[in-house]
Amino acid sequence: MISKARLKEIKALQQPKFRQIYNKFIAEGDKVCIEFLKNQKFKINKILISSGSEEKYKTFVKHMTIDTDIISSKEMEQISALKTASDILLLLEKKEDNINDLVKSDASAIYLDGVQDPGNVGTIIRIADWFGVDAVIRSEESADFFNPKVVQSSMGSMANTLLITSDIETVSSLKKPIYGTYMKGAEIKKIIMESGAILVLGSEGKGISVIADKFIHKKVTIPGARHKIAESLNVSVAAGIICAHWKN
Repeated sequence: MISKARLKEIKALQQPKFRQIYNKFIAEGDKVCIEFLKNQKFKINKILISSGSEEKYKTFVKHMTIDTDIISSKEMEQISALKTASDILLLLEKKEDNINDLVKSDASAIYLDGVQDPGNVGTIIRIADWFGVDAVIRSEESADFFNPKVVQSSMGSMANTLLITSDIETVSSLKKPIYGTYMKGAEIKKIIMESGAILVLGSEGKGISVIADKFIHKKVTIPGARHKIAESLNVSVAAGIICAHWKN
């Protein structure tokens, strides 16, 4: 049995203020939660399962000593950050990785310079995982890694990707090649990106900041059709295209 006060506390984690206070975050949905249960990169404090769905997750929780509560569908809806509540929700402890984890010469990363849309941040984490980019680094101005929309969009890839918050100056101290995405630059298909590099992606509206621009070694662009109407690509789409070229 879970108290109303506890449910209220969990719901509050949808807000950054309370994620900071409690140092916890939530994850929802089969794919995301199963990856966190299997990997356990993040310490799980509690598992909440909707009544009637116990059998569905039996394989993943039967050997665990983690506190598990069965709650009603109505209670799950009350605490869910999704439009349609899932049958499982995890309460986890926040944890970030260290910039020193990237000192190896072949370690690579994507740096998010003010990428504020949580859906884009989560999708970029998923892209990094897919193509074997070791880390996603966010500036302080970028969306919080533990925002529910980031967690959901990453589809469990947070469990398999280094997550770091840092500034571009500290990132540059790694002495790695730094590539930046621009509207004008070297066409990505015409260059060979070094394996252990950093790819900088700018904010959705302003692109790479003036501060970060000073640390870019090579400006790259994705050429479009001659008669295109679109002014630019979505930042996560651009990340996918560049990573496909970079890592394949």
